[in-house]
Amino acid sequence: MLLDKDILALEKEVIAHRRWLHSHPEIGFDVYKTKDYILDQLNKFGFDEIEILAETGIKAVMRGKVGARTLAFRADMDALAIEEKTGLEFASQKKGFMHACGHDGHMAILLGFAQWLSQNKDNIDDNIVLVFQPDEEREGGALPMIKEGLLDNPKVDAIFGLHILPDIPQGKIGIKAGPLMAQTCEVDIELMGKSAHCATPHKGVDTIVAAAHFINALQSIITRTIDSSQEAVFSIGKIYGGNTRNILAERVTLECTVRTFSDELYQNIKGKVVDLLQGMEKSHGIKSSYNEGVYYPPVINHEEWTQKVINILPKEQYIKAKPLMIAEDFSYYQREVPGVFMFLGSYNEAKGYVHPLHNNRFNFDEEILLYGVQLYKNIISQI
Repeated sequence: MLLDKDILALEKEVIAHRRWLHSHPEIGFDVYKTKDYILDQLNKFGFDEIEILAETGIKAVMRGKVGARTLAFRADMDALAIEEKTGLEFASQKKGFMHACGHDGHMAILLGFAQWLSQNKDNIDDNIVLVFQPDEEREGGALPMIKEGLLDNPKVDAIFGLHILPDIPQGKIGIKAGPLMAQTCEVDIELMGKSAHCATPHKGVDTIVAAAHFINALQSIITRTIDSSQEAVFSIGKIYGGNTRNILAERVTLECTVRTFSDELYQNIKGKVVDLLQGMEKSHGIKSSYNEGVYYPPVINHEEWTQKVINILPKEQYIKAKPLMIAEDFSYYQREVPGVFMFLGSYNEAKGYVHPLHNNRFNFDEEILLYGVQLYKNIISQI
């Protein structure tokens, strides 16, 4: 993708945005300084139709011609609770927090696009909605913003987003129609038994033993009862129970994550796990519960709009993306309107940009930011 002169002219400002945002990371919905910085920039660009949604989210609208389509573009705002070790001059100023997932770059791209829009608004027919969303990493800020009217007035016809990704080469655009990122659900499984002294285990119900049987049986659900062509992951990341070494544990908790590319498959797996738990209640004398927490639907790109984007990409820049088991609450927008999510490659071994997302050394060549701005420009000007 060639960079137009008007996009190249934004380089200094876009990099400055990224560096300020990178050095001031905030997490969850508590992105107040980030919000204020973005608002200040949008006001400079002449956006006079701005709403605050979900406490710290921002919706900025630039109106086009009457009856024109409305295209929305989204960037996430939150950082991670990670101690940065990049050694950058503009490294995090907040100990224990870091933009380790590229959201600083996503915001910088959208601010660069906002500046280009302000410079060219007389030549733009479309209504444009810019979305700066908090809390992508935890409970999810997309759904609260939708509930507060993000996609209305003007009614959004299609929404676009991207994610910097070190899994593909720098500057390449990874995209595909259909399932792109997994559904995810955080699940807590509770096993309740009866405590007893270890010298008289027959007087109790040992939930540690029950948990061991459950974990072994759980693996067969994925490997033996699910079609091998359907990708699914059921992972137990944390397990704890008991209070002391010589007393049978009365309760064991397993903190799990389930990921699939369809809600139907997730419900199938959930049903089998619940059946397993009910069987263990009879065979082991325990009680159990299956408790769902944070849930993101799968990211499923709209067929027609995705193909439109692919058609405007230079062949040498386009990569057909492989579905990833990571999750994104961009999926909530796609449940309401056609949506396209893309990957902006950042892998560059020669420059040392090889660290994965959520790594305390994650970084990228700031050159790719202009490719993101150019991509958004091309979407509204060529589709």
